[in-house]
Amino acid sequence: MTQSSLPAAGWYPAAHANGEQRYWDGAAWIEPTAPVPVPGQKQGFFTRSVTRRTGAIVAGSALVLGLLLGAGMGSTTAQTQVASLASEVSSLQTEVAEAAETVTDAGADVQAAAAQVAEAKAEVEKVKGQLAASTSKITEMETAATAAQAELDSRASQIADLQGKVSAQSAPAPAPAQPVAPSAVSYKNCSEARAAGAAPVRRGDPGYGKHLDRDGDGIGCE
Repeated sequence: MTQSSLPAAGWYPAAHANGEQRYWDGAAWIEPTAPVPVPGQKQGFFTRSVTRRTGAIVAGSALVLGLLLGAGMGSTTAQTQVASLASEVSSLQTEVAEAAETVTDAGADVQAAAAQVAEAKAEVEKVKGQLAASTSKITEMETAATAAQAELDSRASQIADLQGKVSAQSAPAPAPAQPVAPSAVSYKNCSEARAAGAAPVRRGDPGYGKHLDRDGDGIGCE
């Protein structure tokens, strides 16, 4: 196939790609180095930036190359220009491939970071569950301790009551009161009682006598 029989640069259904659209630069098919965008599917930031920057350059260079080839320019200058443009296209294809690889690596890093975040979240949830279980266990232990203390207080009160009853039963009976011996003190008259410092002498006092209490009011030597 000669240069004059080659189609002009542009997008055509490629037989080797099952009829998918591929760009023909006038000399060869330019294969995409990144997934072909699907209509309606949102592209990522890195993919959009690479496609817009390098795709436009590749398409423009390929278009110029196709026009030169389609016009059948056979001069040395034209061939040199074609070769130069072909070299630029190849260089741009290499840049596109490297950019796509960078995007792929960045996507892998993002996925790895997302996995680490998910793992950290799972660990946090696990710690939260353990903390909740520990808190519940501590609450149960505190409740049990409170109940045990109340039981101990009740037992101590019962023991104190029993000890009081036992002490009351085992205490010795009080000794009977000893009869008071009659007083040996006596006064012949009030003068003697006054001299002894006992006047007035009341009923029940030592030395009291009816002969000292003439009016019978219970107080002698008034």
